[in-house]
Amino acid sequence: MVFYGSSITMGGCANRPGNNYENILSRWLDADHLNLGFAGCAMGEPEMAAYISTLPMSLFVLDYDHNAPTVEHLQATHEPFFQTIRKANPQLPIVILSRPKVRLTQEDTQRLAVIRRTYENAKAAGDSHVYMIEGSELMRLCGNEGTVEGCHPTDFGFYSIATALRPLLQNLLQAENEEK
Repeated sequence: MVFYGSSITMGGCANRPGNNYENILSRWLDADHLNLGFAGCAMGEPEMAAYISTLPMSLFVLDYDHNAPTVEHLQATHEPFFQTIRKANPQLPIVILSRPKVRLTQEDTQRLAVIRRTYENAKAAGDSHVYMIEGSELMRLCGNEGTVEGCHPTDFGFYSIATALRPLLQNLLQAENEEK
């Protein structure tokens, strides 16, 4: 499993490294993972997409919304980033996440629309290996109370994210194992 994203992906504000959502999922699913979380620096760069597209992986989680400095930047980079990974890995399950938030501002709603458009365009093009989980679903156990300051999850917030992702990732990994 490969995860690319922001300080949330990196595990910022987890009480200890083992409490970020990727490490929780890795233990629950007995699957190795690579955490490419970069606090403030994952901005959907074409070079990073090209690099990630070469990695051996069973699934990919795309989650850099928080680092995109503007809605316009996200709009200019999100779908091209996805397409770079998809072109190199046509059968790879790709899970797209939006900001883990329950109460959205106007800007959050615009960002969600950009991310949803990437997902919907892929589905409309016949991509049956793309999935999307919205931030409100990621935080369903704890709401915005699962963050330190309305952005970075606490340990409970990371547990909530892992709980929301577990069924989908488990199914995707099991399907891959059955194909082998």
